[in-house]
Amino acid sequence: MRSDSPDRRGSSRRRRMLVHLRLAAGLDAGPLRRRVDRCRSRALVAAWLAMVLCTAGAGLAAVLLYGSAAAEAGRTATRLHHVAAVVRSEPVQADLTSAGSPAGGYRAQATWTYPAGHTVTDEAPVPSTASAGDRVQVWVDGAGRAAAGPRSTADIVATTGFLVLGGWATAALVCAVAYGLRRSRLECRAEDEWQDDWAVVEPTWTGRAGGRNGAAD
Repeated sequence: MRSDSPDRRGSSRRRRMLVHLRLAAGLDAGPLRRRVDRCRSRALVAAWLAMVLCTAGAGLAAVLLYGSAAAEAGRTATRLHHVAAVVRSEPVQADLTSAGSPAGGYRAQATWTYPAGHTVTDEAPVPSTASAGDRVQVWVDGAGRAAAGPRSTADIVATTGFLVLGGWATAALVCAVAYGLRRSRLECRAEDEWQDDWAVVEPTWTGRAGGRNGAAD
């Protein structure tokens, strides 16, 4: 059993696309081409263009969102200080509403010195693998208080990807539904037109209205 090669399938898709483009542009006006055929091709081409625009828009939105978030993280980093601290207790999972705690992060008692000569012992975000006595890096504000650090690149990428993909999927779904509704209406119109044409041709074809058989029923 012979199967089509990827090159052959790709060539077939390109030919079909070219046919639809010619129909949509009104360049293929053969006797078998109906107005509803052009409308179907135009609907398909419009759906293609909408998906291309959605994809381009999603790419632009990703660049803008990532750039904005990265810039904000940079500004946050300039207002804070990264200092060495000594962990004093075992880490516990932070309440998501706790100030200075990243979502899903861990906190522990830790001691650090900032500003110079000012020693602070307080809760601070720490790695989940930290143990008492470990040295870690914590973010503090100008007064030496523990603070939530700037967003990491991984967090920015994940959030941007989630937002952009969600928006793209929603737009793609809207395009698909709109195209499906339009195609369904065009199929109904094509069926009605076929029935009307057949009502004219069928008596002559079957001879029931004085056609080749010469007599009506």
